[in-house]
Amino acid sequence: MTVLPSQKLSIGELCVSFAAGLMLFLLPNDAKNQFHTEMVCEGFVFIVSVIITVCLHLIIKRFEAVGAMMLTMSSIIASAIVITSAANFINKGIGYWPSLSRYNVICMSIMWAVPFLYVVFVRLLSGKSNNHSDVRRSFARFLYLSMRSMMIIYIIAVFFRLIIPMRPQMDLDRYLLPMPFQMVSRCITGEQPKGLEYIIWNCIILAPLTFYISVLVPKFRVWHALIISVALGLTLEMLQFILNTGLVCTDDVIMYILGAILGVVLKAVIDLLRRFVTMGRETTVLTYDYRSPRRSSGEAEIIEEE
Repeated sequence: MTVLPSQKLSIGELCVSFAAGLMLFLLPNDAKNQFHTEMVCEGFVFIVSVIITVCLHLIIKRFEAVGAMMLTMSSIIASAIVITSAANFINKGIGYWPSLSRYNVICMSIMWAVPFLYVVFVRLLSGKSNNHSDVRRSFARFLYLSMRSMMIIYIIAVFFRLIIPMRPQMDLDRYLLPMPFQMVSRCITGEQPKGLEYIIWNCIILAPLTFYISVLVPKFRVWHALIISVALGLTLEMLQFILNTGLVCTDDVIMYILGAILGVVLKAVIDLLRRFVTMGRETTVLTYDYRSPRRSSGEAEIIEEE
């Protein structure tokens, strides 16, 4: 599967995109070296991510260059985590347990979300004069790259922050909260440490997945998201129960469902904005179909190889 030959980036453009991706990768550590407060560091990462994205788009006026930057950044992050984990395991032996800090997860999310939202915003507001097939194919290539970048970051975050947040303790007692809204009430009353963060994390954890599927599958609906969220939610809670790596409660599954619906709704809102901007001429901007090279003017195009 490829785009038209005219859409391929040159070697020089690829090198610039890779360099920008490397700069994004280095941002969290640079921020830590400059500032001491995590919130200030996260603000620095956000601002510099905006600057890098805008400058790259001004230098290389193709959306896929931003996608290449995002995929480079996420690939380097994944490679660094694998290499670091392997080295720590060799040096520290079985006593080592991999972990990922809250700060790193937030920074990875920022470094993906900023370029993605920038390109989508530019595409949403593009007028008729800037909506020819070359632009649509460029945006299609951007979707192809950025969505894969998102899934790399998403898998890392879920694995380190949800599946293995702590060492398995299978011989200890397990903690269950089977009644609905027990955990939520604890978070609201302050009985649960970092209750607000706990609620937000669980409410958005499945949103990236259903958003990705909504972009990939045009006929994906809310009821599909419900099925996926219930199945994945029960699977994750079962893993936590078997490995005894966290509190197992019904509220988690409920919040997973809300997050899954949020991902579908976000895709629908973006399409609604595109419909409004084009006065109904285009119904979507975040859908591409692998099966057909011919799309309406409002849909991204991907050309299949014969």
